[in-house]
Amino acid sequence: MHFAHKTFTLLALIASFMLIGCRSVAATQPRALQLNLGAEPATLDPALSTDPGAQQIERMIFLSLVDTDAATGAPQHALATSWAVSADGLIWEFKLRTDAMWVRYVPATDKIETKRAVNAQDVVYSVRRVFDPRVGSGFAPLFAPLIRGAAQLLAANPKTTSDAEWQQLFDHLGVQAMDDTTVRFTLTQPASYFPSIVSTWLVRTQPRESVEAGGSVWTEPGNLWTDGPYVLQTWSHDREIILQKNPYWYDASSVQIATIHFAMIADTATALDEYRNGNLDSLDPYGGLTPTDYDRLKDDPIFGKQLQVVPSLCSQYYGFNTTKAPFNDPLVRKAFTAAIDRDTLVSSVVKLGEPARWLTRPGVFASFAISDTLGIPFNVKQARDYLAQAGYDKKRLPPITLAVNTDDIHERVAEAVVQMWKNNLGVEVVTKAMDWKTYLQTLHDDPPQIFRLGYCAYYPDAANFASVFHSGSPDNYTRWSNATFDQTVDAAAGEIDLAKRRALYRAAEKILVEDDAVIAPLWWSTRITLTKPNVQRTYAITDGYERFDTWTTQ
Repeated sequence: MHFAHKTFTLLALIASFMLIGCRSVAATQPRALQLNLGAEPATLDPALSTDPGAQQIERMIFLSLVDTDAATGAPQHALATSWAVSADGLIWEFKLRTDAMWVRYVPATDKIETKRAVNAQDVVYSVRRVFDPRVGSGFAPLFAPLIRGAAQLLAANPKTTSDAEWQQLFDHLGVQAMDDTTVRFTLTQPASYFPSIVSTWLVRTQPRESVEAGGSVWTEPGNLWTDGPYVLQTWSHDREIILQKNPYWYDASSVQIATIHFAMIADTATALDEYRNGNLDSLDPYGGLTPTDYDRLKDDPIFGKQLQVVPSLCSQYYGFNTTKAPFNDPLVRKAFTAAIDRDTLVSSVVKLGEPARWLTRPGVFASFAISDTLGIPFNVKQARDYLAQAGYDKKRLPPITLAVNTDDIHERVAEAVVQMWKNNLGVEVVTKAMDWKTYLQTLHDDPPQIFRLGYCAYYPDAANFASVFHSGSPDNYTRWSNATFDQTVDAAAGEIDLAKRRALYRAAEKILVEDDAVIAPLWWSTRITLTKPNVQRTYAITDGYERFDTWTTQ
């Protein structure tokens, strides 16, 4: 087999060989962080968790096959130190580090004991658990079509499948341990973004011995084996989680924070009060501050200096049902897009966000710069020209409805945009608000002429956004299909060269938001957080999960 190799810079080598045996937790540095998780995690099982708080904790205690750069989304070494892909893009091989160790925190002795080295069989076991229907992973259906045999495994009936049939399904699943330090994935289609996928929950390693011995409580302190930069010391349910630095982690010498205390304060106003009173060092990972909070805090002489606006992985847009008049005409879609003043919308209504002219969030891997001129800018004259070219200078538009889900910000945005369309195009648009359940059913059954939606990526790569409007995508409610768009996205998925892949995704976006104007992008979401000045930190810009192992305090 011939592989096209990608070279990545190796992580710095650890300064000394790993000590074997037990080490007292009390011997680590006494630095600590006080943070807020927001709510009790439903589970800390990587195959089952879906809530952000749980996934944040899991990122700190379980290794993934690949990590991502917090600022750029670029794949980085974690459990894997290198990877290669076959010429046809269907087979990926990952070489694993040999200095990753499973450890267990022992509450009775307040010590951390080593168990064994992490190996390729652990990766295979972890992926099998994700797609095993008896486990019940909520995210498994998202990526099952990509991994050979995953859809068949996921569809197996736990009540009628025999042990022999289970084994056949596991053997056919596209993940194999070639040896202790090599794992191979076989895909159903090329996916140049696959390293970004395995940086997520899909390959958050899980220890077979701990899972099988612990049963339903395998993630409790004392039962749990972990291999990340921290161990789970305490889980006082509905009250507090405490993580301790793992001295046996392969890069432990770089970890400066010895203890992290996570409170579980669901009310953001209460959390802000706790921060003001000095009981929290940061509002991350569960900030939740509102635009009103931002307006009040940004000019505060103390807290204004501690405030940080951080991009998120979410894009907000208005979609057009391209099968319903008048939006079956791309010129009308262009007119309505050009008539939206996004700068004013964001500054006066949204408050937390950046004006967007295309879908993909700038900053994710393989995306293009926020300074790009792609898309349809706000231009009243051009908007009116588009409408005239469509013939609506001589005839009236049919009645038009904009549908949104009931939510204060989305209803206020709709009010502002409807007024812009009236002022700039002279058209009347009726807004219809629905509860979320009814709204989703309406989009599924009979999408309105214009509808509000946002898309939040599952992994930090431009591929995740491009796939939304691929033909057959369950997230595409526009009823639009374009063969050239599909071919361009497919070509990007098979392209390893980053510059070429970025150019392909840009070409696809041009078709989506400029040539066919299928959606009217509105804004890229941001969030705000506060951090005490004695904490030096990074910001999780591209995937939302903080790298506490890189933080320091003074």
